[in-house]
Amino acid sequence: MQPIPIVGAAIPSYKLHTHLEWILSAQRDLEIQDAVDPHCLDGNWRERTQLIRGMLAGYTGRLGIHGPFHGLDIGCGDPAIQAVVQRRLLQGLEFAGQIGAKQMVVHSPFMNFGTGFSAVTPKSVAHIIEHARHTLAPVVTLASQIGCTLVIETIQDLNPRVLREFVLAFESPWVQHSIDVGHVRIGMTRGGASITEWIRQNGDILRHVHLQDTDGTYDWHHRLGLGDINFAAIFAELQQLPHQPRIILEMRNHDDIAASWQYLVERGLAK
Repeated sequence: MQPIPIVGAAIPSYKLHTHLEWILSAQRDLEIQDAVDPHCLDGNWRERTQLIRGMLAGYTGRLGIHGPFHGLDIGCGDPAIQAVVQRRLLQGLEFAGQIGAKQMVVHSPFMNFGTGFSAVTPKSVAHIIEHARHTLAPVVTLASQIGCTLVIETIQDLNPRVLREFVLAFESPWVQHSIDVGHVRIGMTRGGASITEWIRQNGDILRHVHLQDTDGTYDWHHRLGLGDINFAAIFAELQQLPHQPRIILEMRNHDDIAASWQYLVERGLAK
């Protein structure tokens, strides 16, 4: 059984100074969010990475980034779109490499999957996996070269088996799994598996968890305690794993990070 985990947070660099003392106090997992912004990647992002490295002097924790995702469908079969997606994700990895990040979050390709818009069949799953593997091929190659693992995050996914099949299709240690507990909670309202079931089925490939709260009606990214997610059950499952994934507070309002952390500490779930 794993010890009580030390949780970290997802933070854009312009907010990093606000939480830096807390991050450094326990060398907490840190996820830099700047690369999700296309204006950042089209601007002087190298200068920004220099600033981030300077701010993180003395940091020895596990550093990652959230990769680009706005408008990017890694499961698209159009070669022209695939080229755009590749370019953005490669830029994200370059950003990660410049700050020394060893993990990058990538969104799942199974959007609107299992709804009336897109039925789940063996053929449809195979097509999406084929397209996404082609799109991500150079991205996985670069990830392996710089030592940065891609973690595929649950978005509109309902079935742990389907996303597991996608991750394992790469046959690469540089492609692993991420769970956003709020996204999964919303999926539960559409018949999807529970958060604890996702952990049970995919725990062996789980390397990253986004914590937020919601009641399942919207992707609120509220501070913990404002929704109905059972965090005690989630942490109990995580403690059964033979390894400790990065556990990241991802708040819509970054000022809610401290209160969310305190919520977990008061319940003996995290440090």
